[in-house]
Amino acid sequence: MTQNSSNLELPFLQPSQAQKHVTHNEALRRLDIVVQLRLQQTGASVPPAQAQEGDIHGLGTGATGAWAGQDGMLAAWLDAAWHFVAPQIGWRAWDVADEQVVIWDGVGWTALQPALDDLDRIGIGTSADATNRLAVQSPATLLSHAGQGHQVKVNKASDADTASLLFQSGWTGHVELGLAGQNAFSVKVSDDGSDWTEALRLDSATGHATGSAVQTDVADATPGRLLATGAFGLGETGAATQIPDIDATDTPAGAYRYTGSTPGAENFPAALQSSFGVIRIERSNTALLRQTAWRNSFDNGIWTRTFSGGSWGSWRQIYDQTSILGAVSESGGQPTGAVIERGTSAQGDYVRFADGTQICTRFFSAAASSHAWSFPATFISAASVSLQALARHATAPRLVTEGGDLSATGVTLKVWNAAGAAASAPVHATATGRWF
Repeated sequence: MTQNSSNLELPFLQPSQAQKHVTHNEALRRLDIVVQLRLQQTGASVPPAQAQEGDIHGLGTGATGAWAGQDGMLAAWLDAAWHFVAPQIGWRAWDVADEQVVIWDGVGWTALQPALDDLDRIGIGTSADATNRLAVQSPATLLSHAGQGHQVKVNKASDADTASLLFQSGWTGHVELGLAGQNAFSVKVSDDGSDWTEALRLDSATGHATGSAVQTDVADATPGRLLATGAFGLGETGAATQIPDIDATDTPAGAYRYTGSTPGAENFPAALQSSFGVIRIERSNTALLRQTAWRNSFDNGIWTRTFSGGSWGSWRQIYDQTSILGAVSESGGQPTGAVIERGTSAQGDYVRFADGTQICTRFFSAAASSHAWSFPATFISAASVSLQALARHATAPRLVTEGGDLSATGVTLKVWNAAGAAASAPVHATATGRWF
């Protein structure tokens, strides 16, 4: 029969042994050291100045003092003396200093780490299940970098499968982000977790956006939707969207194309009549808007009108350097042509203004006592004409009067000397009045 047990080396009681209690107590002392092992520290080398009864230390290398020569042993303070026990591979202990379970591997005490690969499931603060194999219940989850950046990867088996993030409230899904049944990134939303709307989809090849949050066409005016290129003429590089009706008041603001057959085009001023042109709509609110239109050639000017008080106003031309000078005209007392019109003929020069003012001038270079003048432009009536004439003379003063035949189309000028007799002289004449 052996003297000690094979694992813990507990001394056995021997036949006819005297003082068996000594052997028994030694076995109990050894059991008290190694069973439910608790180490005050591991890797220790210097004995504490004040040891407590029952304290056990896991010694490292280079032990000194009372521990000298006991490297790797368990040092237990019992009955005011150090007792040493050699640990066996696989012994486990609680490391009081580091608050962890450690294991003796034959060289030193190392932290006991469970195998973390190929786990069936992990539940942190909650229970995992067969579907949710990783479950976390906490106020927040932190995924940080290890050196530089950090990526979260969600992989799917095939294009038709799903790789997404689902956001829930009360376990009811409301938002899903990711690759849902295709490789385009999509954002889906739901009010009840059953009926889902694809709000946004980004094509994986082009990056272009579609979905209920984007216009269905360039004329889609649904509130809250994102504008697409070409929306109401914005960003368009080709032909603008055809306006359905020029006189409609519910057309969204933007730039549109019109043709001669577009409803409402028949009400355009003549200058806008063409095979096509552009019309821009600006809105202040539902009851106040403005249209600005121009023909395919800017030579015919830019025209504008407003909708206010429940009806459309008249078209009015916006003048620029190409339309200030030209043929003036009017309709019902309102100017409809250019701002200033100039002309010249054998009868002199004239200038007409859009407000109705007309000025005619002529210089009669030949000296004569009577000068017949047909105005280069007709006035509205003789009553609207104001005449001013001045005779050129070398010596004696001359006086010029009208011959009493002033009309809307002309007048005869008479030259007199200081004595009241007819005299000859060149004449400067100016007639001012109105052409409408």
